[in-house]
Amino acid sequence: MKKLLYLLPVCFWISACSDKKPAGDYAMIDVIGSIGKYQKIYCSDLFSSIELIPLETRDDCLLDVPNRNLYSVIMNDEVILVTYTFFEDYRVCAFDLSGRFLNQIGQKGQGPGDFQSISTISFNTENRSVYLWNSNQIIIEYAFNGSFTRSIPLPEVDGKRLSGHAYIGDGLFVGHQSYSGTNKYNYCLYDEHGDIVKCFPNYIFFERPRRSGGWSIIGASEPVPVDDRVYLKNVENDTIYCLSNTSLQPAFVFELGKHKFHKEYLESINAKGILEKTIIVYSLMGTPNYFFYEIGVPEILPTPPIKPVYNPMTNTYRTRETYIYGIYNMKENTNILLDINNNLLHEKGIINDLNGGLPFFPRYYAGNNIVIDMWDATKMKETLTEEYFASRPIKDQQAHQKLRDLLDNLHEDDNPVVVVAKLK
Repeated sequence: MKKLLYLLPVCFWISACSDKKPAGDYAMIDVIGSIGKYQKIYCSDLFSSIELIPLETRDDCLLDVPNRNLYSVIMNDEVILVTYTFFEDYRVCAFDLSGRFLNQIGQKGQGPGDFQSISTISFNTENRSVYLWNSNQIIIEYAFNGSFTRSIPLPEVDGKRLSGHAYIGDGLFVGHQSYSGTNKYNYCLYDEHGDIVKCFPNYIFFERPRRSGGWSIIGASEPVPVDDRVYLKNVENDTIYCLSNTSLQPAFVFELGKHKFHKEYLESINAKGILEKTIIVYSLMGTPNYFFYEIGVPEILPTPPIKPVYNPMTNTYRTRETYIYGIYNMKENTNILLDINNNLLHEKGIINDLNGGLPFFPRYYAGNNIVIDMWDATKMKETLTEEYFASRPIKDQQAHQKLRDLLDNLHEDDNPVVVVAKLK
């Protein structure tokens, strides 16, 4: 990206972010029209290949992960970084592309170069380094070998902190200013000195009653880097914005019908009531041609049926799936919501008919049409049985044999397996 602070014409912008829509006519991601029409999608529909990278298991890099939401993974053509967050335990472990453990990135502590917690992590491929956003309002840069490089102060705008950060190239970062009802700005760009370079105006203003406690919904999804652009979305906004060349323009809109997040909800203190009638887009991941996302569907709308799941904490059974995966094809301007793959196992994701393994759903775009997911070793050992393999088509027998070979040497307490898929 170039450090030129100018606004490109909207017609150029929309063609850059979606080649099907002219200026002012944003691509609509038809979520509401897909509710109740849940579909099963197979890996062979989207991917040409799937490769498995088992992460080395050692005491100094053990990732004891009870569920997939407690870790994140990013990858480039040199290194795999896994961020682990569980209660007060925060770690970033670096592995090579074969899964061999290299080193930890920094450590939790109070000293220079230490972090207290981890909110976001982002590559700087120009410097062969990684940025880590720390809870004490600094960015810490580390080399891939884990050594501390420098700290960068996080800026405040009108006395308010930024969140939802990402490195966008050429020494620039983007952050989001959470909605307070009166904030002038939405997103801001800042440089390696922590100085504000440019801010984009906020257009949502509201009044909220004084009350204690925070707001559990308001916030920005993590920025979504895709090649030379970054997609940005707020939880309360149905619009995906496209950031490139320091210009920010709307590019896609989630069509949620009457179940969208209305502005008056921002003035409410009844978060539970809002969730009972609102479709919330919780996560978003992008590639040059697709968005992969997850939504929360309120009880008043139909969701895929599931076998009742017992919750010992509440002594109740969950009989519906609240969180649904979606896939939007930018070129075809088509959207689908995914069905549950197996009612007995309650599997979510894209059915894996390539190597016959667990369902796949992209967590990160690594460039060059490569997307990645992670599988838990315990889940693999428990689920991937002969009966399981016999119940589904398997199109890539060579990849399937590699999966079987991996299972023979995999232990339930091993580190996760990184799954690398190549988009067609």
